[in-house]
Amino acid sequence: MIRDRRDLDLDPLCRVLATLGQPPGCRSDRDRRAWLEEHDAEVSWVFDQAPVSVAPTGNVVAHLQILAPPTAENRLVEAVGLPSEDVLVIGKLFVGAVGHEDGIRRFLLREAVRVIRDRGAVPVLDLSANPGLSQSLCEKRGFVRVASAEPGTLPMVHRESRGTRSGVQ
Repeated sequence: MIRDRRDLDLDPLCRVLATLGQPPGCRSDRDRRAWLEEHDAEVSWVFDQAPVSVAPTGNVVAHLQILAPPTAENRLVEAVGLPSEDVLVIGKLFVGAVGHEDGIRRFLLREAVRVIRDRGAVPVLDLSANPGLSQSLCEKRGFVRVASAEPGTLPMVHRESRGTRSGVQ
């Protein structure tokens, strides 16, 4: 089940990150915890492997954040060419090696897009900042790659299925 991240989830998330060797440059749980908490996110979710949706177990195996500019990378917002107030950024999406990783990724991504669209914004992400995502998965979920002059940035923007607010089809 997807639920809001709690402080109690940070230690298990740090263990997941350690097994994934993520994020680059973080060598301790203290560094990983700081990375998880570095932004004041609009949404911070975990995927809890609880058998029912009413009783969180703390068995968290995945994470995702939704960030609003200026918290999100300004270079990413500039690359997609939309006003910052029209954009919400999907970031820090990772899934531990627990089986069904692809299904968890798809579920988290789908729900993030739904929440962002419900808020009237356009979902964007930087593929290079979300090593758990592949370009093909994102494309299957409605994202298209956008050219960027910024080295190391792989921006993707979600195609509008309702209207053409972003101009991206």
